[in-house]
Amino acid sequence: MRTSRVTVHWKMIKNQLIQGTCTDYTYNGLGLLKHEGFCIFVKDMALGDEAEVIITQVRKDYGYGKIMKLIKPSPLRSVPRCPLSRICGGCQIQHLSAEGQASFKQQHVENLMKGIAGLDLPVEPIITMSDPYGYRNKIMMPVGTDKQGNLRLGFYRYNSHDIIDVEDCCLQSRLANEIVSKLKQLIIQYKLESKIRHIMIRDMQKSEEVMVVLVSWQSRLNGLKQLAEELMEAFPAIKSVIQSVNPDDTNVVLGHQEILLAGRNHIYDDLCGLRFKISAHSFYQVNTFQTEVLYRTAAQMAQLKADDEVLDLYCGVGTIGLSLSRQVKKVTGIEIVPQAIEDAKINARINDINNAEFICGDAGRQCERLLEEGRHFDCVIVDPPRKGCSRETIELLKKLASQRIIYISCNPSTLARDLALLKDDYEIRKIQPVDMFPHTYHVETVALLTRRDAN
Repeated sequence: MRTSRVTVHWKMIKNQLIQGTCTDYTYNGLGLLKHEGFCIFVKDMALGDEAEVIITQVRKDYGYGKIMKLIKPSPLRSVPRCPLSRICGGCQIQHLSAEGQASFKQQHVENLMKGIAGLDLPVEPIITMSDPYGYRNKIMMPVGTDKQGNLRLGFYRYNSHDIIDVEDCCLQSRLANEIVSKLKQLIIQYKLESKIRHIMIRDMQKSEEVMVVLVSWQSRLNGLKQLAEELMEAFPAIKSVIQSVNPDDTNVVLGHQEILLAGRNHIYDDLCGLRFKISAHSFYQVNTFQTEVLYRTAAQMAQLKADDEVLDLYCGVGTIGLSLSRQVKKVTGIEIVPQAIEDAKINARINDINNAEFICGDAGRQCERLLEEGRHFDCVIVDPPRKGCSRETIELLKKLASQRIIYISCNPSTLARDLALLKDDYEIRKIQPVDMFPHTYHVETVALLTRRDAN
């Protein structure tokens, strides 16, 4: 008589204590440890850490945990400069040393290039920052109140919409932190705690010009004009204070209606030897210092010639196209945001650049129109949003048949996806990560593609 064999599967339960060693990371910097065949994802864990972990959430085949006791720290671990790093959602990997952060991002890009793009090409060593603090030129902070009605202005708690009050963010400049501190005083003074939704600060450290945007639910607010004037008086570097009205309850921060409260409706920044006009809605890289490194890297990879025509897709306010314009015959930029295109045209005039044109519209549709006009481009610069290029744009890139494509991406997973779609027509020659966002899991990557029939 045969007896049935019963297999009992171990199951995690919430609040259970386990012990384990971190063996890998998730894409967003959570540490991975395995226990009895289950994957457990743990915040603030470094590769090689041995720790006692409490289970906080349980799913069917995996769970989440929190470090209760560090038994044996990894050599890649570092003491975070910010005391709020464990609970704040702004930074995800501040607990890693500079070497640990570089290794995490390098490995992440390499895994995606092999796993999604199917490439055997070695990824170049990541270009890091010598001083990875105080680098952000754009700060977005939610505003709210606690249960007692006290003002809360800072960042969202990790994995929630609770606002942590932040006094001193080490990714912002000292000036930006001082402006935030003054704003807290003024918001309370003018009783605007429940009227202001977000603040945005653009702090251009090279040009020493600052813009402050106050996002509100409604347009008419008593005291807002006076607040703006007091703020500008306290900080001469502030050249613009704008009210952005956004009555919609969505994740989009800025509204469509803008009211100039004080100063002018724009500021300027200096980048790659050029001056750029920046508006509230303008896309602009958040790390000016590393942007110059990024653009120099892209230019070197492109190997541009004096008679080249360059197409700059998703051009924003024209930063990369204009920075390359003096090396080539002509630059054509395409961007869907009207204000960004207006700023790009102004930026060309400011810098006395006459060989650049800027077109407002959808990248795919405008590429189709350029094809119909018989335009030819020797190099295409592609710098799309995080979602990458649409399938339509990928097909149009193939039809444009430029000799070279420089693909700049803030999301290596969509970059890998798009490279997989392009690699039959283009050879991927080089992949270069650049750390534009120290202490976060984000990484910028530049790829060089050359047309196969042009090799």
